[in-house]
Amino acid sequence: MAAEAQMPDPVAQLERVTRRTKEVASGVTQAQATDATPCSQWSVLDLFNHLIGGLEFTAGCITGSVPDIRPNEAESSYQGETDVAVLIRAYHAAVDRALELAAGPGALERTAMTPFGEMPVARIMMGTVMDQLVHCWDLARATGQDTTLNSEMVEFAYGMLVSGGFADMGRQAGFVGPEVAVPDSASMQDRMIAYMGRQP
Repeated sequence: MAAEAQMPDPVAQLERVTRRTKEVASGVTQAQATDATPCSQWSVLDLFNHLIGGLEFTAGCITGSVPDIRPNEAESSYQGETDVAVLIRAYHAAVDRALELAAGPGALERTAMTPFGEMPVARIMMGTVMDQLVHCWDLARATGQDTTLNSEMVEFAYGMLVSGGFADMGRQAGFVGPEVAVPDSASMQDRMIAYMGRQP
């Protein structure tokens, strides 16, 4: 019970992490659409689809109408769209919709079926927070933008990834790579990125 009482508000955390991701998304240019990203085999367009699709999946879990989207893939309702400006607007809209639905009465108390089994919406949202944060870094790195993330979010996310089982679940499913070794002097952000299988 004590651990549950200390669990941060998933809605506030999602708002916080997507605020930064919106900034990075808005800095992507059309010329970068097909550029590679730190995510193996995903282009910038693919990464946009993953970010949007994750939010669409989360919104569907809240409403009880889960879309046919695999949240670990580069899938969204905008698949095939190549106009970066359209994808930027779609990302902003997906963020706003997910946050509005999550703030509704009883939203976090519901459960939904996911590829990892039935889960409470609150836990699904925390997984979305972790995912959006790491992929915010991916998008920034891929498009030559500032990769600095909010230090408090990084500290929180790193703890959740290590102790909450999110990264281990991803590794078992094959979509999170092995942890990358970093020196003891590495920053918390670099340790988190390395833990998620990326070279900081």
